Amino acid sequence: MMISFFMLNRQLQADAALSAETYKSIDEANQSGPYLGLVIPNAFEMNPLLQSPNFTSTNLTIDVSGITTQLLLSLFNIEGVVHYGIAGNANPSINIADVVIPQYWAHTALWNWQRYGQGPENELPLEASGDYTREIGYLKFANYTVNASSSAYDNLLNNIWYQPEEVFPIDGTPEERQHAFWVPVDPLYYNISKKLEVIARLEEA
Repeated sequence: MMISFFMLNRQLQADAALSAETYKSIDEANQSGPYLGLVIPNAFEMNPLLQSPNFTSTNLTIDVSGITTQLLLSLFNIEGVVHYGIAGNANPSINIADVVIPQYWAHTALWNWQRYGQGPENELPLEASGDYTREIGYLKFANYTVNASSSAYDNLLNNIWYQPEEVFPIDGTPEERQHAFWVPVDPLYYNISKKLEVIARLEEA
């Protein structure tokens, strides 16, 4: 299965508008879709993919990494998004060029920062109303202090509690939020990874 990577060769204007010429290029690309959109953080990680004989590109590129995913979904005929890059230290048994598809993913940067002096037994602000939770777990900064003279050394940063995302599923009740922390990955991507693994083995043979 060929995967296409989109590039918009033109910079976005300050007002985030796209030129008529760019829209024309997007429309032409969409006629051959749908595609899998690849989101790659930098050229260092992108170049090996572009050099692979099993990869084809539409010669359209998106330059602004912060809004790349939203642009892919808003402008292109996309059936899925793959965030592609180095998963450093994810598992010591994983080698360079291995294709890794997680069973679940989570956004772990959404926190409730607990006031110093409070602990796991203390309710978080707005927890009673359902806005925050202690169900997922927390990180205690003092547990990661190095070069401390005593094992009882504390840290004023105290604790951060991981929080789920607020989501509004397309098949749910309109304007009624749900919460999700672990998000399952579509089995489609497992099948794609198996095909890529077969291709890699054939290239090595």
